[in-house]
Parts: sequence; C-alpha cells; structure tokens
Amino acid sequence: MAGVKIVTNTPGPAPKAVGYADIKGQGRIPYGKTATAPMAGDKLYKMTVRGAGAARKGKGFMGC
Repeated sequence: MAGVKIVTNTPGPAPKAVGYADIKGQGRIPYGKTATAPMAGDKLYKMTVRGAGAARKGKGFMGC
C-alpha cells in the first residue's frame, strides 16, 4: 500500500535586509544609491526612428 510522506517542519526566520552584497572570500560591496537623472531640457519633441524598417512603418518616439 502506498503512503504519503508529510513534511511538517516550520521554516526559520527570514534573513534581515542589508545595504551591501557579502561575497564569500571577497568582502562586502555596498549597493548604489538612487538619484534622479539629469534631463537635457524640460520639453519633449516627437522624433523619428531611424532605419529602413522603421522608415517603412513610420514610427516615432518622444525625446529631448
């Protein structure tokens, strides 16, 4: 007769979040900080996509 094995162990606590990557044998590497990207201007213009396939399709995008 077949039986089903039930695993009833409970997991331990999750690891805490840290601000660095700890690589074994190489030390710690801090994660980078986020910053806003500088923009060339405040206005967006419709620009044309270059390339033969894009020219046939008439595609465009918004850029500075």
